[in-house]
Amino acid sequence: MGEDYRHADLTPKQEAMLEFAEFLTVSPSSVTQTNVDVLRDAGWTDEDVIDIVHITALYNYQVRVAEGLGIELEEDKEEISARLSFSGKVAPKSFGSIAAHPGT
Repeated sequence: MGEDYRHADLTPKQEAMLEFAEFLTVSPSSVTQTNVDVLRDAGWTDEDVIDIVHITALYNYQVRVAEGLGIELEEDKEEISARLSFSGKVAPKSFGSIAAHPGT
């Protein structure tokens, strides 16, 4: 899956997420509301989209720092991907607590 997710046995929802993450990685300034709407149409919530963007950005940052410093990244990607869960379950989110308590 790490080499080509398009030929992995993924759900359309998972493929939409990975396509978005790939597009965000290679063309971050080209992401539009339409791209986000595709994720929503695939079943991702707004909170999920925020998570997808954060995780993609964090991974890209870590890779670029490692490459910039000449650090070898972990080679055993298959073992790591086997531990990932693509069940579609998402932890509950809590947003707006700052807005709910202005001035604190």
